[in-house]
Amino acid sequence: MENRGQLGDDKIFRIAGSVGLDVNQLKKDMQAPEISDALQRNLHLASELNIRGTPAFVVGDQIVPGAVSLEKLKELIAAGRAG
Repeated sequence: MENRGQLGDDKIFRIAGSVGLDVNQLKKDMQAPEISDALQRNLHLASELNIRGTPAFVVGDQIVPGAVSLEKLKELIAAGRAG
């Protein structure tokens, strides 16, 4: 979460190692077909919802693009619960 800028493989693996992940296992897991399938399903859903970036939040029946403050997020959730 602290990273700024683009993430390439080298940076991803360096960060993963720095937080204690087994980088070799991560590389292997990244090639698993079920991971690719899950990512493709998520990309398709985002496209269907017209979500083009991160972060984005779905609160009730509302899509909220971009970063929002904690206070705003609490308001959105309260409004969604109120119906």
